[in-house]
Amino acid sequence: LIVAVLPGSIAAGALSYLFLTDNGAAARGKLQKKAKKKAREIVAEVVSKKTGVSKKAVKAVANHVAK
Repeated sequence: LIVAVLPGSIAAGALSYLFLTDNGAAARGKLQKKAKKKAREIVAEVVSKKTGVSKKAVKAVANHVAK
């Protein structure tokens, strides 16, 4: 029972911090920016490998489309 409750309470505490505090909102913003940047990197790499277009060109197009 403790094995099930402990991870749940840790997750609940982390989510409470992220969504109920001002510092959490700032942390969420940073996490979102990092996640978007990483997603763009992954997509650019996959598209570059599949199409043969340079990664730099794919990134430029992706950044233009994403705005």
